[in-house]
Amino acid sequence: DRTPLGAVAQLAAIDTYVLATMSLPGAVETHNAWALPGGVGGATWSQTSNVKSFLTSARQQGEVKDPSTFVSVVPAAFQVKGVDGDGWVVVCVLFDITARITDVARMGYGTCERMQWTPDGWRIAPGTPPAPAPSTWPGSELSVKAGWLPLARPTN
Repeated sequence: DRTPLGAVAQLAAIDTYVLATMSLPGAVETHNAWALPGGVGGATWSQTSNVKSFLTSARQQGEVKDPSTFVSVVPAAFQVKGVDGDGWVVVCVLFDITARITDVARMGYGTCERMQWTPDGWRIAPGTPPAPAPSTWPGSELSVKAGWLPLARPTN
């Protein structure tokens, strides 16, 4: 969908996959598949760094989370920070993340990317990455003050 909300949906799908799998090679491959040439490389992409930080802090062995480690990533809110025409936007997604290693931990985590429309759909755009979004607890008063808009969750 060639709208800012379509870019939000694409970024949410990209980041949900990367953060749920917690794989360094997977993060690099995903970035390379979804990013346009000219931007940061997959190895230096912010999400690759986030996966590396998780693996290190969770004392995981290797470049992929241990099979017994559980990570749930749910897009909870979004921001459209800027629009330039109908084919370029800066969007942010706030996630509700739950991880179970030996104990359960939960956090709110916001991420932003420049997105550009191509004939194949929205892609991560080249250029300097945008400033980080505030990582607030989804649905909190602070989240609303920071400009996060809630994402509707599908009903069964």
